[in-house]
Amino acid sequence: MYWYFAGAAVCLISARNLKRRVSGQKRIYQALFLMAGGFLIAGAAAWMEGNEKQETQIFRNRPGQGEQEKTFLIDVEGELKDYPIELDIMEKKLTKTQKKECLNQAKKELDVLILGENPSKDQVTEALYLPEYLQEGAVEASYSFSDYDIFRPDGTLEQEPRQPVLVEITAELDCQEEVCLYQFSVQAVPRKKSVQEAFIEKVQALVFSENQQENSDYLELPSQVDGKRVIWREKGMKSSLIIAFMGMALAVGILLREKEEKRRKVTEREKQMLVDYPGIVSKLSLLLGAGMNLSLAWEKTALAYQKKREAGELEQRFAYEEMLSALFEIRDGVGELQAYENFGYRCQLSEYRRLSSLIVQNIRKGAKGMQKLLEQEEWDAYEQRKIRAKHAGEQAGTKLLLPMGLMLVIVLAILVIPAGMSLDL
Repeated sequence: MYWYFAGAAVCLISARNLKRRVSGQKRIYQALFLMAGGFLIAGAAAWMEGNEKQETQIFRNRPGQGEQEKTFLIDVEGELKDYPIELDIMEKKLTKTQKKECLNQAKKELDVLILGENPSKDQVTEALYLPEYLQEGAVEASYSFSDYDIFRPDGTLEQEPRQPVLVEITAELDCQEEVCLYQFSVQAVPRKKSVQEAFIEKVQALVFSENQQENSDYLELPSQVDGKRVIWREKGMKSSLIIAFMGMALAVGILLREKEEKRRKVTEREKQMLVDYPGIVSKLSLLLGAGMNLSLAWEKTALAYQKKREAGELEQRFAYEEMLSALFEIRDGVGELQAYENFGYRCQLSEYRRLSSLIVQNIRKGAKGMQKLLEQEEWDAYEQRKIRAKHAGEQAGTKLLLPMGLMLVIVLAILVIPAGMSLDL
């Protein structure tokens, strides 16, 4: 115990000295304080353990609460020290008079509880409640019925009686091996029906009677009951509900179609830009080799596309459109670096971002050899284009497998069926 308090004192003194001499060690300072707190709490716990009071009496549980399991440490002078021992402490035992009184109280409690939602024992229309324990667990109960055609063993109704039926119930009550039988009766009566339920019973009785007719091809449904007209309609899915579901399905389909259309356009845009990428890099490389600087080569490439596009010689090419957007940004006063970075961001493809990064690094560092870098990029782009073309061919071949298989089946059928028909089997 004292070692804990000594440890706490050392931590506190160290924290105080650290705060005075060293600055910027807040975490170490806090850690020492936490350690000191842990030592203090441990010391307090050890002191409380050392001052535990000696047990001479243990309170038993009340009847019905069950036995206790406790572990004690015993000291025997000259023999044992802190030896653990487990004890099972039984619940409080009642005298014979107390047991009889407890059973009598259990009978009164059962008279109230067993009714459940029923108003009285003479008007039972709902399930009975059969508690397994009474008097806060001191009494255990089990039940039996004189007529299991009316009640199930769990107290629910097996069937609704057509007239009042008296059923005897025997409850076996056990209080600490003191057993007594408590017998009483309940009367199951027909449940009071609503006007609608009574009318439906009449309809079902008429249909049952009609079902007993012999040599009848049809079941005649009653058109009037108690002078009231009855209209019969076979239950089925309403057309209005079907139409509503169809409308919702169409709406979902339109939303999905719009989403798929957007995805398809994005995919087509990416494919077109990947196809154009080697050509763009090649043009920039050629113009740089001809002596132009990068800005002028960019401008010439973009304007050449614009001229052909306006003349109707080319369809819209997304990559060249983004080059034009970058050119117009530069003309509008946006810095070249920012314009080329925006170009790579708008294209959203790794190839174009790499091209944008090469251009920006060349402008910032003024590094030589841009043409060689573009030539290497051009070669890599064409290699990637070959790989993509090969992959597209494989996909197309896979898609053709099903039509080719169907054609093979048709050809085989054309050859085999006539041959089979010509055989005299």
